[in-house]
Amino acid sequence: MKHLSKTLSTGLLVLLPSAASAALFTSGHADVIGIGYAEGATPGVFEIEPHVHAAGATIDGFFVAEGEYEPSEITTVVPQSTFDFWTTNGGRPVGSAWDAIGVAAGESFWFLPQSNSGPAGAATLGAPFAGIGSEELTPSDWATDITISLDSVVGPGEFSMYLDGFTPFFAMSTVDGIDGSDVIDISPGSHEHYNWVFTAPGTYDVSVSFAGTHNVDGPKNASATFHFHVVPEPSVALLGALGSLAMLRRRR
Repeated sequence: MKHLSKTLSTGLLVLLPSAASAALFTSGHADVIGIGYAEGATPGVFEIEPHVHAAGATIDGFFVAEGEYEPSEITTVVPQSTFDFWTTNGGRPVGSAWDAIGVAAGESFWFLPQSNSGPAGAATLGAPFAGIGSEELTPSDWATDITISLDSVVGPGEFSMYLDGFTPFFAMSTVDGIDGSDVIDISPGSHEHYNWVFTAPGTYDVSVSFAGTHNVDGPKNASATFHFHVVPEPSVALLGALGSLAMLRRRR
């Protein structure tokens, strides 16, 4: 896995989200939840490997065509433009099907879009296009899908993930508590996109666990915490300053 490290002055550290050492994913595409399979701490023993996989993403002002990072190394920024979209378009839709977002009908919320195009797309809103990817897994190696279960969310508001449609399908939501229904199943070798929803500005730590059965190695489990910062957005000046600093990337 490629790791990211950088040298920052004390003055810049106070401007970053609480995970000060994390780089900011601000636009473009990345699998915020990437799933690999690699040798773990025990030599010869392979494990599910959660990570962030950048594929045409802007990280700390740099364009990253391809790169992998530990979950702790990246903070995904959810910009004000996504809140403004709902403000302009009447807020949360009416109907109980939308209650799992955690705001009342007509109220706005922040989100990372499921689509990259269209009026509510990530490219249009200047937001990160955040996916879930298991392309690194060989489908024939696995007897089951990989189940991603929501374990906890630490943040100032509610968190949810849903798919668009005539009525939304919520895969995860903290509104009614976290239980065994807060799961996403993804097939090995595939790629998915959801709407990631946050109801208040601030920093969120989203912890999930992974489970799947490998045809040779048997049941495998892992866990990770992914980080999000819901406005204020990093300023152009800040990103420019970051770009002028030495940033060292070391490859696996």
